[in-house]
Amino acid sequence: MILSLALGLGGGYAAFRFTQPGLLTQPDIGTPPDTPTPELARLNEALGVALQDLEDARAEQAERAAEVEDFKAQVARQAADLDAMAEKLAAVSSEAQPSDDVAAALEALNRERDSLTAENEALRSTLATLEAERDALRQDAGVEQTRLSAELARLQNEVLPQLTADRDRLQRKSMFMLADQAKLNAQARAAQEAKAADTVRIYELETRLAEVERELTAALAAREAVQPPAGAEPEVTAQPPEPETPVTAAAPDSAVLAPRDPDAVAAALRSAPGIGSLTGAERQMLTERLIQGECVTTALEAVFNRVPILTLRNLIRDLNSDC
Repeated sequence: MILSLALGLGGGYAAFRFTQPGLLTQPDIGTPPDTPTPELARLNEALGVALQDLEDARAEQAERAAEVEDFKAQVARQAADLDAMAEKLAAVSSEAQPSDDVAAALEALNRERDSLTAENEALRSTLATLEAERDALRQDAGVEQTRLSAELARLQNEVLPQLTADRDRLQRKSMFMLADQAKLNAQARAAQEAKAADTVRIYELETRLAEVERELTAALAAREAVQPPAGAEPEVTAQPPEPETPVTAAAPDSAVLAPRDPDAVAAALRSAPGIGSLTGAERQMLTERLIQGECVTTALEAVFNRVPILTLRNLIRDLNSDC
């Protein structure tokens, strides 16, 4: 009986040795794709988070592999214990009659064998569970790797070209806007220079107009001083007839008259105040005098009893006249 028990333990140990599962290997997960371009920084950050999750899964799988190695070492120790027990059984089987101590030892060995067998089955079950988890992690890692690769390809083939096109379009638009801004700045400078020149010209005309107004006021005052009162007839004193002298030249004023542009005269008369009170004949006479180049003051005196100051000022300004 002792010999049969020893042979049974040896056969179980041999069967256990030949039925051990293979070692777990580290899953071969590809390296993460290259870093995307700077335009995809936000998406690249999300990709980095996903890759970090893969690394965490790898670390967990490595821990599980270490546990499996521990289980294998424990099984090896138990196998060594079985070998020792088999040697004891071989030594005991050489005796003809087993003693009570040998019987107790065999009973203890049987109990130990049963315990080791049960523990071996538990280890095999645990090992199978760990291998299933490893396969699931490997499959999940492959699916995630495929998804990330497809997302990266989409970003490089679709999103990046669109972003590049938008960037180029905005750059062209910015260049056009800068050109328009430079043109507007040049126009603004030209307008400021023209405004400054107009301000100087207006100041000069206003200064000359003030002088003309002062001269006109003095002339009108002198004229009113020498005119006789209304209704009084001027005294006529007999003068000896003067000898006739032939006219040899025209009046001095007529020699220096410079004709004016009829359109300019018509425009100046349309905008001048006080012209509306003139009759048609007076307006026509004033127009002809101004076109002939006559002094504005003299032409107005021919149609007004009292020359309006505003009319005189505007016509001098608009016709660029000196008097």
